[in-house]
Amino acid sequence: MKRRLLIAPAGLMAAALALSGCTQSGGSTESTSSAAASESAPVTAALTTVTVGIDEAPDAYNTNTSAANSVYNAWVDNATQGSFWKMQPDGSVKHDEEYGHFEKVSDDPLTIEYTWADDAKWSDGVALDCDDAMLWWAAFSGQVVDPNGEDADGDGQPDPIFQPASTSGTEKVKMPTCEPGDKTWDMVFTENYADWEVLGGGFMPAHIAAEQGGLSADNDGKALIDAIKNNDIAALTPVAEFWNSGWEYQADLVALPDLSLIPASGYYKYDNAANGTLTLVKNDQWWGTPANIDTVVIKAVSDAELVKALDNGEIDIFQPSAVSQDTVAQLDAIADKASYEVGSSWTYSHIDLDQHDGAVFDDILVRQAFLKCVPRQDLVDKFVRTVYPEGDVLDSHEFFPGQPEYTQLLAEAKSVTLYDEVDLAGAKALLEQAGYTEPVDVRLMRAQQSDMRGQQVQLIKASCDQAGFNIIDAADAEWSSKLDQQGAWDAVLFAWAGSGLLLSAEPQYVTGGGQNYGGYSNATVDEMWSQITQVTDPDDATPLKITAEEALWADPYNVVLYANPGLQAHSNHLIGSVFNPTQYGPTWNINEWTLSE
Repeated sequence: MKRRLLIAPAGLMAAALALSGCTQSGGSTESTSSAAASESAPVTAALTTVTVGIDEAPDAYNTNTSAANSVYNAWVDNATQGSFWKMQPDGSVKHDEEYGHFEKVSDDPLTIEYTWADDAKWSDGVALDCDDAMLWWAAFSGQVVDPNGEDADGDGQPDPIFQPASTSGTEKVKMPTCEPGDKTWDMVFTENYADWEVLGGGFMPAHIAAEQGGLSADNDGKALIDAIKNNDIAALTPVAEFWNSGWEYQADLVALPDLSLIPASGYYKYDNAANGTLTLVKNDQWWGTPANIDTVVIKAVSDAELVKALDNGEIDIFQPSAVSQDTVAQLDAIADKASYEVGSSWTYSHIDLDQHDGAVFDDILVRQAFLKCVPRQDLVDKFVRTVYPEGDVLDSHEFFPGQPEYTQLLAEAKSVTLYDEVDLAGAKALLEQAGYTEPVDVRLMRAQQSDMRGQQVQLIKASCDQAGFNIIDAADAEWSSKLDQQGAWDAVLFAWAGSGLLLSAEPQYVTGGGQNYGGYSNATVDEMWSQITQVTDPDDATPLKITAEEALWADPYNVVLYANPGLQAHSNHLIGSVFNPTQYGPTWNINEWTLSE
């Protein structure tokens, strides 16, 4: 089950998204099994290899595009791509002063000064400087537009030539004014932006994109910088095409592209790949404190085989996309070898609905009928509480149970509990009111690789077919690449790997948002988000988000199911891994890991 990043501020996670600790607090975790034993194990100076098990192989070098926006790519980026900041498990933002320095230098206009470290460079030896900043702005700002280009989103305006997962935040940033070779550049905003602190990431190697787009990378990238400053669409279009798709890997990661095309800017660099397994080695050009482990292997292992792989030494750590009672029982059985933590994660499961003109769920009555028949409580009982007894139906798109804001939401927004209980009779009546006299076909897309999602679809079918729907299990191995393909699905079941940033979910809800794959549009929601982006005090956002939540349930956006239970397991000889309930996953502090005897 591929987890998608919930990207709001543009360019996060390679810079991926962040957690602010303002709107979402991480669920408490319970340390289980033999964690204490592993913490006390002696640390050895022998630095060898650690293997990370993941559910699906990484599929791209550039995590920042809408097509490659998955946690599996982002977990690799934790090791290979540097950033001006790093998100901590508690949601706080820590500046990475080894990578570079940034600070707010003006409130009016909001201005952030960024400076890369003097020695900051890509693993091919090319300096991180102005052309990388300029490419970052061009890619994420949404301001580089071919006036004669396509209007794929139907908003009446040509689309930007770059296709990032989100432009949120960066669309408010003016073009940098740096010159070739400059290490310092300013991020000047046209209006206030609440999450300004977490925009300094997602940098791609400008010299590679320029060369692959037919421009010279000589003179510190002057040709690319000039093309961006002059809005030379003819020169920039091939660069954008490469940025959009040129860094994608072959299916199933059978091999890496030419290594010269994928330099790193973090602790590790790319070495090789084969059959879904990626090998990273220490980046000898990394200018900061080196990581402890020499080699990191990222190995694709199915959910069902992760514990077995940990037991037999094939992998050393994993954080599964789905946690089951069997997973916990199997880990308890190998307590002499492994430790684990389980708790509530910042990932939540949901069903998005295609609401474009002419789609099945274009009619609000059909959406409401579907919400009435989805057995949300049954799904929680069978797939959450067996692992995490405190789990419950999630009645919010923005907040989680246990947060003060969630309690406030339930008290103030009555529509959020409209669909807590199945109402088959009500669903039937709504379909009849919508004019349906025959079963309504719903192609419910989900990850073919996930047995759990298959079981959930069958549970939904057993309920909703009684209400007048015909749920079709549209299992698809390539489901994530089809999210933005209008007409490829009627509904899609997956999980957002979210964050606590104030603005993290904006691209999902606003009209034309980069992650609003179903084409939802609501004037109240749009207006609330336009106000939320302007707040400087997180408390001021809560009433605005509650108003938006009321609209998202009254005019249904999707079917929110539950906050996924989270689990991280590791071998007892791996020291320093810390469960991170956010989308950053197990590799968030990979540079700190060590091995014991």
